[in-house]
Amino acid sequence: MGQGYLATVSDLISALLFVFIILLAVFAYQLTNAASELASAGAQRNRMLDEISSRLEDAGIVVEVLYDQGILRLSNNAVNFPSGSEIPVQEHHANVGLLAGALAEVVPCYVSAHRTHTHPANVPREQDNALTIDYCRPPEHRETPDCRPSPAAWRLETLLIEGHTDAVPVASGRRFLDNLELSSMRAATVHRMIADCEPNIAGLLNSEHYPVLSTSGYGHTRPATLDPALDSKNRRIDLRFLLEPPKTSLDTKGPAIQTDLRERLERDRP
Repeated sequence: MGQGYLATVSDLISALLFVFIILLAVFAYQLTNAASELASAGAQRNRMLDEISSRLEDAGIVVEVLYDQGILRLSNNAVNFPSGSEIPVQEHHANVGLLAGALAEVVPCYVSAHRTHTHPANVPREQDNALTIDYCRPPEHRETPDCRPSPAAWRLETLLIEGHTDAVPVASGRRFLDNLELSSMRAATVHRMIADCEPNIAGLLNSEHYPVLSTSGYGHTRPATLDPALDSKNRRIDLRFLLEPPKTSLDTKGPAIQTDLRERLERDRP
């Protein structure tokens, strides 16, 4: 009885040790695979940022690429705002049109789907009467995206148009309650300007069928510079690119590995 009991415990410990080793191997595989997937995502996002920034720089627009954050920062010489206003300075309206064109040529190659736009291009809405539409590039200059050179495994989940302000409080009596609201309106204005120039951008969808293009506002909480003499640089727009993993990544590989492990254990069970 005693020897049989000890043999049973020994077999149980051996089985548990075997399971532990297999689970450790699975974990190591997933960890290695995750690191590889993240490296692949970073490389693809960097390629997308480079494609857009090169088009803008060829058009004479100065941009800053923050690869570690997935941000394309438009300098104060590219898209800047008068103090307290949500509308870019007049001389930068054309830059927004060029930005819309660059996005329209690159971003469709990195999304899951698209739908037909819901409003016609180059038709200003009543609330946009402070803007003119002559900043958009002519239709004959529009190019169909060529996605063959850069097939996308990782898809774009969200393209955030982020609005920012300087640290000067909004003056009393203005239409905005604070800098947070002002920054949100700056992002919304640029969103509308881009969609007016390139309506199909508003129809780009992620894998959950939500619009890729979105907005956010951060007020003065994320300054580009802390130098008061350069505070105008903080009245800006950033573009943040967030990716979603491919469906063939850990979302499907992990459960498949675990299922295979369970089946092997069932077959090896005495």
